[in-house]
Amino acid sequence: MYHYDSQLWAQAGRIYNSLYSRYRLKRILLSYGAYSPLAYILLQIVQVIVAPIPGGAIEFLGGYLFGANAGFIYSMIGLIIGAAGAFGLARIFERVAVEKFVSPQTRKKFDYLVGHEGVILSFLLFLIPGFPKDALCYILGLTPMHWGIFLVISTIGRIPGTLMACLQGAKAFDHQYKTLIILSGASALMLLAFYVYHDEIHHLIKKLKKTKGGVTDEGR
Repeated sequence: MYHYDSQLWAQAGRIYNSLYSRYRLKRILLSYGAYSPLAYILLQIVQVIVAPIPGGAIEFLGGYLFGANAGFIYSMIGLIIGAAGAFGLARIFERVAVEKFVSPQTRKKFDYLVGHEGVILSFLLFLIPGFPKDALCYILGLTPMHWGIFLVISTIGRIPGTLMACLQGAKAFDHQYKTLIILSGASALMLLAFYVYHDEIHHLIKKLKKTKGGVTDEGR
């Protein structure tokens, strides 16, 4: 019979809450010593698949702890594995997995991608700053897109944002605050532009999708 252990649940709650604090995450990762890179990669994988942790914060932390180059490499390894995991879960369990890890609002907004491949459009979505890329991995798992194509576009599409976040973290560690402010300002402007014009961007992508579909039908 299941036995409720309040201390165990309290400990689990503290660990889960620590995922939202950059400083707590730093202490946790550094506690692994030489295995800190592996712990960081695992955190990135979990961040993509199950946990609602802001990816930019994790990547910033990677740049701060390991430097821009190593932080970027570790981040990309975790992101690639995590993306493949999310895509695979959706491909195997279909809508059950998507409904488990993707909010109804996000599913409804990008439902037009399901049933189509849309390689170029999907790649553009991965490039957009602030876009819910982790949710997109699940949604694309419901499409006919090939595994290899998905890994290519998801990997290349994540590079600019991941590199930017790692550079910010590295500059913060080196106390190069002028460069950090410039990088942060550029990121903030891109995020603001997406926030202000996100409806227009989605309408444009849907329009491009319909146009492409119409051209394909005519070609047949």
